Amino acid sequence: MKTSKLINILKTFSTEEVKLFDKFLASPFHNSGKNCKPLFRVMKKYYPDFKTDMISYENLHKKLYPGSKFNKQVMWNLSSALEKMAKEFLEQIALRNDKFTRMELAISEFSTRKLAYNYSQALGEMEKAIEKTGLDYDHFDKRLHMEIYKQDYYFLTDKIQFKGDSTLKSAEYQLILFLKMNVTALRDLRILEEYHNYKIDTNLPLEIAGNVNYDAIIEYAKRKNYEYTYLIELYYHSLMMLLKPSNTRHVAKFRELYQASYKKLTDNEQSTMMHWLINYCLYNLDLSKDENNRMVFELNDFRLKEGLAFYPDDQLSKTIYLQIFNSALRANEIEWALEFINKYTVKLLPEFRETMKCQAYAFLYFHTKEYSKALNYLYKVEFIEIMDKLQTRILTAKTHYELNDMETLLNYIDSTKHFLNCNPSISEVIRIQIHTFIKYVHKIVFLRESKDLAEINSIKKEITSIEEIASKRWLLEKLAELADTVK
Repeated sequence: MKTSKLINILKTFSTEEVKLFDKFLASPFHNSGKNCKPLFRVMKKYYPDFKTDMISYENLHKKLYPGSKFNKQVMWNLSSALEKMAKEFLEQIALRNDKFTRMELAISEFSTRKLAYNYSQALGEMEKAIEKTGLDYDHFDKRLHMEIYKQDYYFLTDKIQFKGDSTLKSAEYQLILFLKMNVTALRDLRILEEYHNYKIDTNLPLEIAGNVNYDAIIEYAKRKNYEYTYLIELYYHSLMMLLKPSNTRHVAKFRELYQASYKKLTDNEQSTMMHWLINYCLYNLDLSKDENNRMVFELNDFRLKEGLAFYPDDQLSKTIYLQIFNSALRANEIEWALEFINKYTVKLLPEFRETMKCQAYAFLYFHTKEYSKALNYLYKVEFIEIMDKLQTRILTAKTHYELNDMETLLNYIDSTKHFLNCNPSISEVIRIQIHTFIKYVHKIVFLRESKDLAEINSIKKEITSIEEIASKRWLLEKLAELADTVK
């Protein structure tokens, strides 16, 4: 019983919701079937954790039917009925918190019953509810639905002549929704393709995106003073950042537009666009340049202060946690990085906190050249998913090199090759990057013995020309150090 679906639902109830659910069960309008209120009144004594051994069908049966023989079927039926009521209660809570959806349901009834006046009132309430929200996909989706309801109202009241403005607006909202959906879908598909081995044979969204004259559309919108021109521009430049990453004009314009208009967007949309911007910087700018690392750090610092790094609510994903942390190290903000560990590790899911903290300290001590400390923390990392293992393997190999532990490093290189070859879930892009990295680490180990300057320069030239390689900057640094010892 302790692991039942019913208890999982009840655990999520706030104290106020427990009281409301009691009233909900007492309502004959909502609860016209099996009376499961007595069962809830017994169970709520064990709220909120429900950890006691007293919550078993047998014990609950004794409390509900003292002196009667235990009947498991009766308890199954009661708990199923209570679970059903709990789900219906959550539906009511959701409706209570969503005025727009309540108005949509009301409009459906008013239309069926030909109640034009009530329909018109509901449209007004719907518009007020939308005006209180920031801009995002949901905002324009609701505006589109509202215009469709308006058009239905004009049919209902035989006022087709007033339908024009509504029809035009609904088409405009659909275009904005299309732009947003297309940008989001193409970004997700690119990630799945590059990092999760997702194969794409036909990509219609990409074909459409690459054959639309966005410049002409934006010029027309500006000329007509269209109120959402800046949003179309944001989606356009974010799309070009994806399709034409070498053209840095788009990222500069995107950043300018974002800084000028982000307050008009919902928190979630602000966060999403900031994520697009930072990811572009990470994967398309030369991070060997201090000014680029400084920009990424400042963007991350901004999104933390504005609360744009959290999703959902006050929670950090482990990917963003490490990305923000490493951006501070690249900008040489050591004190900031330490404060980040202390302040933001608690924002991770509880099961991730200890291992991510160990990863962070490993990166920190590697950066400060305290390699033994770094290795100690690497040994404590408990792997959560494949990318965690790969990041840790790269850093462990580099740490063994820095500690001059070449025998262990060579063995580690062999085990890493085996790991890469035996894991089909690793994308081909990542596999190539890490294979190339360990290939050149292996070569550099033997160059330490031969100290052949011509070979060092030759390998340096090779690495410089390669795009798909992990820790490229570190490899070039090690070659430069070797070259200095030869000279």
